[in-house]
Amino acid sequence: MGSKLQDKVAIVTGATGGIGREIVKALASEGAKVLMADINEEALKSLKKEIGENIEYYSGDLCDLDTCRKIAAHCKDTFGKLDILVNSVGVALRKPLIDVTKEEFMKLYEVNVYTTLSMTQACYELLKDSDSSDIISIVSSSGMYPHIHQGAYCSTKYAQRALNEVLNIELFDDDIRVHNLYPSAVETPMAKIARGDLAENMSCKPEEIAEIIVFILSNRNNSVIDNLIIRRYTKRPDEM
Repeated sequence: MGSKLQDKVAIVTGATGGIGREIVKALASEGAKVLMADINEEALKSLKKEIGENIEYYSGDLCDLDTCRKIAAHCKDTFGKLDILVNSVGVALRKPLIDVTKEEFMKLYEVNVYTTLSMTQACYELLKDSDSSDIISIVSSSGMYPHIHQGAYCSTKYAQRALNEVLNIELFDDDIRVHNLYPSAVETPMAKIARGDLAENMSCKPEEIAEIIVFILSNRNNSVIDNLIIRRYTKRPDEM
């Protein structure tokens, strides 16, 4: 039996980041066609060359709605449809709240929250036309639990979580399922900024997050995983 993701079409934002690139590779290995979206064009070219066929990319600023619309249009022109949107773009900041500047604060919200909305708005019609469509957002456990010196970052993740939970209600009648993933620290450059205090053995691997996404998308039935916390299995539950 072939993969359930064979010939599905996905857009992955933040595609060249630590988690994003593993999501792209995992979806492609399952036979999906993937449009990578990121601001780093050279990294996109390199990843496309590494993976090979059925991979396309669009480089631009996802904080701009017109750019997001161009990404959606490019996906339609290239692959003819869209089934899956993965919101993996994000930036982190480790700084006491008392020292956070307005520019830093607004940049976090623009990237971590607004891009989820702008990409959903841009891709809505394509997703609505799909036989089965899913939106998956890498929210982070910082959207459920506060962390010291990450107040600004955590607040964006709480906001992204709320935005997606409302989208899950508003898009229900269009059969667009919205999933929130809350990974704890993952072995990526961004995690070193956000959670530099954690020991390496306390972090998940980006490949594990990608595998979970493949599982969610491959098991689309009457049950749905709309909120999922992912943490490193390092202690017994009664020791957490």
